[in-house]
Amino acid sequence: MRAARPRIGTEGDGMPGTTKILLVDDETFILTATAQLLRSSGYAVNTCDQWTGVASTVRVEEPNLVLMDYNMPGLKGDDLCQILKRNKFKHDMKIVIFSSEPEGDLKRIVSECGADGYIPKSTPGHLLLRRIEEHVGGAVA
Repeated sequence: MRAARPRIGTEGDGMPGTTKILLVDDETFILTATAQLLRSSGYAVNTCDQWTGVASTVRVEEPNLVLMDYNMPGLKGDDLCQILKRNKFKHDMKIVIFSSEPEGDLKRIVSECGADGYIPKSTPGHLLLRRIEEHVGGAVA
């Protein structure tokens, strides 16, 4: 049986000066709802529903922020973070773990893998946007 091909989505205004975010999550509802929230707030959002499409999307799109799930089939978010950090695709790219893991575990995961932070999936939309802004600041593509 062949593995499912990753679904990679690209949407956003694509205008110069727009902050680019790559959202990585294998849960379709979370991926869709979070991408919609981010796009409605003016971010250019690319999505990957599997880890296999992430490196090529980072290479091509050069996001300012990668917001990735921790629990994904095949490769955990901390391992993917280490791969991205090791390859230094974009010097100022931030990587944030987006997970429903307990907060104490998220702190440990971030510390061990070198991610720039974490955001619990239970974070309300307006606070999610605030946390993302803290990570990207005035970053633009």
